[in-house]
Amino acid sequence: MSNNPVSLSWVFRPDRADQDRIAEHAGKPIHAVQRRADDGSRVEVVLIDGVRVQAYRHEVVLG
Repeated sequence: MSNNPVSLSWVFRPDRADQDRIAEHAGKPIHAVQRRADDGSRVEVVLIDGVRVQAYRHEVVLG
């Protein structure tokens, strides 16, 4: 194993069924994620550019 530090980042990968969010926000790095899901099982995600979107947890992936 290496002793070099590793940097992990998260990106927003929306479902293909929601075409409106794909073109504009897909692949953007994530700054923060809300801990608790709403009644629709979505969490608020703050993207690196400050945009806030509602996302399912499986749409937040390692990038």
